[in-house]
Amino acid sequence: MKTIHTYRDYVFTIEYIPSDLEFTVDFPDFPNIITAGWTLEEAFTNACEALDLALETLRDLGREIPQPSKRVHVVPV
Repeated sequence: MKTIHTYRDYVFTIEYIPSDLEFTVDFPDFPNIITAGWTLEEAFTNACEALDLALETLRDLGREIPQPSKRVHVVPV
């Protein structure tokens, strides 16, 4: 199972890995963010916290913050 989410305009996926019994998070715009959770809700919370920390660190270091490269498009069915 893979779900797509957005937070602060950045798109990320949460995927359930049965062999690990956890939900892993992938940020295409931030490949160095590594987080997960035992539940979908925990993985989402951890993802938002990790992104906030990454953005804060980049700002504090005076580094460029990448623009979101992906967008979620909702298509009515």
